[in-house]
Amino acid sequence: MEKAMRWLDSFHNVEPQRAPSSIGCALTVLMFPVVLVYVIVWVVNYQNQPPVETLVIDWSVAKGPFPMKVQCAEANCWMWLSGCNSDASGQCIALTSGQEHTLQMCYSWRAREGLHMWWKSPNGTDPSTAGIKIFSDAPSGQVNQLVESGRSSMTYVKTHDLTQEEGSYNYLRREWFVMYLSPQALEPTHQGCQNEAPADAQTAQVVMRPEFYERKVEKTDLWVSVIGEAGGAFGLAQTAFFGLYLLLWYTQYGAQRLEEKVHNHTHSAQADLEAAKTAAPQPRMAGASESKLSEDEAFALGVERADI
Repeated sequence: MEKAMRWLDSFHNVEPQRAPSSIGCALTVLMFPVVLVYVIVWVVNYQNQPPVETLVIDWSVAKGPFPMKVQCAEANCWMWLSGCNSDASGQCIALTSGQEHTLQMCYSWRAREGLHMWWKSPNGTDPSTAGIKIFSDAPSGQVNQLVESGRSSMTYVKTHDLTQEEGSYNYLRREWFVMYLSPQALEPTHQGCQNEAPADAQTAQVVMRPEFYERKVEKTDLWVSVIGEAGGAFGLAQTAFFGLYLLLWYTQYGAQRLEEKVHNHTHSAQADLEAAKTAAPQPRMAGASESKLSEDEAFALGVERADI
């Protein structure tokens, strides 16, 4: 029984005063359900918590190039990418009406470089509604922005949603946001597609911003989190229950010490009483002692009289 209590009582000490006890065993047994209830409540709350989002800003020149889907909206379109390392750099890409192409976009150091576009609108078509579309993977589906003639910049956002099934649409999304800067595109230092595009073609220059955004959506691993939470809860519960154990132990120990003192005091008082009884004088015997005492007193009395 003592071995079982020593194994179960996690609060006892090697000191004789803190030997394994029923209080320590009861608190140890009670501590585990408390931790278990806490972990269950935490898991339920974890299931209802939204995913954790992190946003990292990085240099475009260090991580590029980046895929960008484009489409020729009207008539004929031409594109020329320069000033960065990409498979599409230094070549004229010609598209017909409605034709799509995935371009490896990158950041260009010089202001007159980047992605130059030309398109020819048919007669009677508003030039502002014609040109090249840039597609983005929005949460609800693909959307597009029309590049207007002039100078524009683009911001790239990559979203990696680890809560979605791998290979699904929302698992990895790429979004491009075009911002119009100026109605006049800077003349490139190269000829580009100007030899193929007609002289009256609309011209646009699109440059990528020096930074891009990588957004990650994820949930922390359940089992790793449960182990951490359970370990922390067990440590806190053990500390709290140990404080309660010390309070109860000191209360019980103080009561025992008080009982021992009262017992010792009672035993000492009884011993003193017995000693007092033993040391008391014995009563005189009747007869001879009284007679002898009477003769002595008579003799003393006679001497006193003779002296007189």
